[in-house]
Amino acid sequence: MRVRVYGTLRQLVGTWDVHVEGAAGDTVREVVHRLVAAFPGLEERVLDDQGRLRPAVNIFVRGRSIRFIDGLDTVLQEGEDLALFPPVAGG
Repeated sequence: MRVRVYGTLRQLVGTWDVHVEGAAGDTVREVVHRLVAAFPGLEERVLDDQGRLRPAVNIFVRGRSIRFIDGLDTVLQEGEDLALFPPVAGG
């Protein structure tokens, strides 16, 4: 499974295209937990103390925010990739 990491989060993983163990039937939560386990410092930027996605962080699958699907419990289908976007300041 490929996770595309954008913006300031890319500094923590060293690249924009990260390969993470994952398969059809896994949830976004499972893939995110594998990702944060592999990259120290990423977890506190992506997940809060209760393991929920931080409000300003966005994860997209199928071109849609997981917030409009099933959140971290979104089930992944064969060949799907995730896109992980950090909070962005601006106006």
